[in-house]
Amino acid sequence: MSGIKIVESSLDAARAMFQANILAGDSWIHEIKKGQYFRIVDLHGNQAVDTLFYNARDYSDRYSAQETYA
Repeated sequence: MSGIKIVESSLDAARAMFQANILAGDSWIHEIKKGQYFRIVDLHGNQAVDTLFYNARDYSDRYSAQETYA
C-alpha cells in the first residue's frame, strides 16, 4: 500500500461556475482566477491526464509536474 490518502472533494459540483467534458485527445483552455478551484475528474477510469498550468499574464511562469517530481 502506498500510504496515499484519497479524499473526495466536499465541494458541490452542481454549484460549479463552469463545467466541461473533454474527450480523450482533445485540448481545452480556460482561465482560473485567484481563489477559484479546479478539479479534474476521470469519467471513464484508468486514463492519464496531461495538464499544464500557466500564469495568464506571464506564460513563462508555469506549473510543471515533471520539474516538481525531479
